[in-house]
Amino acid sequence: MRIFVVSDTHGNLKNAIALYDRVTANNPVDCIIHCGDFRSDGVRLGEIYSQTVYAVHGNCDGGWDEEFKVVETPAGKILVIHGHVEDVKFSLDNAAYLARRENCAAVCYGHTHKPVIKEHNGILFVNPGTASLPKYGAKCSASVVTATEEGLTASTVYL
Repeated sequence: MRIFVVSDTHGNLKNAIALYDRVTANNPVDCIIHCGDFRSDGVRLGEIYSQTVYAVHGNCDGGWDEEFKVVETPAGKILVIHGHVEDVKFSLDNAAYLARRENCAAVCYGHTHKPVIKEHNGILFVNPGTASLPKYGAKCSASVVTATEEGLTASTVYL
């Protein structure tokens, strides 16, 4: 299973579309994960590409309650959050707790606008960065998560 992961599009789909097209040029994806800011952008991507989308609200959507989606994969469940409620700018511990509570092997999150792929407390964390508002000298980016029975892998794709 191959998943396109994007976040923090903030109403501008131009770069998200370019990233999706680059990722799928030679190898299709099975679904899209949108980690918030703006959830409606994720829904729109699904419409454009006729794809299943797992999208959550972010802080710029007015989402301030715990909201998450769980994606079933051959490698286990993936938790989808924006990250503002879990304070991911300060620590991944709250998100790791939620992932354990939901029996998830990985977490896809946004909010920081900084791409990250790392293991934390035995859980794979994937932040695709931002497709529209890069910070910290980064470029616009997205991620690809591959889930097989052997496990999960992830990579970051830049414009």
